[in-house]
Amino acid sequence: MRLPRAPAYKRAVADLAVVCDFDGTATVLDIGDEISRHFCGTDYLALQKKLFLEGKLTTRAIIQSIYTPVRAPEAEVIAFALTAAKIRPGFVELVAAARDRGAPFFLASGGLRQYVEAVLAAHLPADLREHVRIRANLAEFSPEGLRVSYPTDAESRAAGCHVCGSCKRVVVAEARRTGAKYVIGIGDGFADRCLAQFADQTYALEDSYLHGYCREQRMACIPFTELYEAAEAVRSFTPAAERPRER
Repeated sequence: MRLPRAPAYKRAVADLAVVCDFDGTATVLDIGDEISRHFCGTDYLALQKKLFLEGKLTTRAIIQSIYTPVRAPEAEVIAFALTAAKIRPGFVELVAAARDRGAPFFLASGGLRQYVEAVLAAHLPADLREHVRIRANLAEFSPEGLRVSYPTDAESRAAGCHVCGSCKRVVVAEARRTGAKYVIGIGDGFADRCLAQFADQTYALEDSYLHGYCREQRMACIPFTELYEAAEAVRSFTPAAERPRER
């Protein structure tokens, strides 16, 4: 169903951009984990998570390791991803709010671009899908196993992050290059720490890793379970130049 545009927000607003995580944020489940569990087994995925928690795998390394044994063809993996994907309530409205006011919307994912694109195509109207700029890793499918490449790896390392592979600080920087002076970041996981550090406002999934990290680091964040509040924040955002001065 096509969501109606909001006439009051048709003008472009360069002051604002949104950078949103995908797995576990835009979706209810982590689709990457579900793919690994389905094609590699629950015990295998649990072992990779354990190695990660013990510091034996970096974020970049675990992104590769959970997929390494996947030998299914791309079409089969994508078909499974579509059955596993449930969009978080409020996500469609969040993208619509960004589109209606001309705010760039970046979907920054440590997952695989192929399934991200397929899920968005299945759940977003075409006009909303066109507004989303996907920044994600790439999968190479083969009978020998799935291999992951990280398109922004060099930029991530140059920016000072040597663990993420596709560091979200790079996407925040890209958002600012569009003219955005204020970036809203939305996430849930370990890889969203950099997003929280470099965005101007953070929404963290309630009781998620990111939520706990923000509390431990005494970083301001807004907990969420649905994304309607974030959508309203985008819709009602006031550029700095138009805000009343504090007295």
